[in-house]
This record gives sequence, structure tokens and C-alpha cells, in this order.
Amino acid sequence: MNYEIKPRTTFVSTSLQGYIEASYADLVKVFGHPQCTETSGDGKVDIEWELKIMEDDGQVYPITIYNWKDYDGGYHAMSSESYNWHIGGTTKLVSHYINEYFESEMEVA
Repeated sequence: MNYEIKPRTTFVSTSLQGYIEASYADLVKVFGHPQCTETSGDGKVDIEWELKIMEDDGQVYPITIYNWKDYDGGYHAMSSESYNWHIGGTTKLVSHYINEYFESEMEVA
């Protein structure tokens, strides 16, 4: 892997680029605690990781991992053994990176 995944501190708008099937606990194990745990103003998102991919050549891609339209304060997403999380970004490439990184880190854990 020629990239790093790190927390992001600036807001960047993202849109759906793919999915990752995982438990909340496993996402926390790999990516740390989510940056957003309050329900969004429109009620569509309760939990969100705000990350960035930094390739070795300096290219940076914003990423979000989030639940979508559960309307339950994040209960289902946090308590399910496996949940279909949304991956947001500005290119489909981020979905590949997130899934590859997640699988690699889970093998080590």
C-alpha cells in the first residue's frame, strides 16, 4: 500500500462512492473513534468518520464513513454485528482504499 489514512480536520463535502461491511467496534479498532457522533440537522447521519487518504505522491482524497437514514440515533449501526456503512469521497477510488486498508488492518489485529 502506497498511502496513509489519517483523521481530517477540515470540512470537505463528499458523496457516496461505495460501502464497507463491518461492525462499529471493528471500524473503531481500525480508524479510531468517529469524529461526529451527533445526529445531523436533517437526521440522516448519526455517526461519521472524517478521514483523508494521503498517497505517496502527495495526492490527498477526503473520505467519510457514515451510517445513512437509520433515524435511530445510530443505535442500529453501533449495535449490529455487521452493518453496511456508506463511504463518501470525491472519487470511487476511496472505496477501494478504505476496504483494502480495513481488511489489511483486521488481518493484523
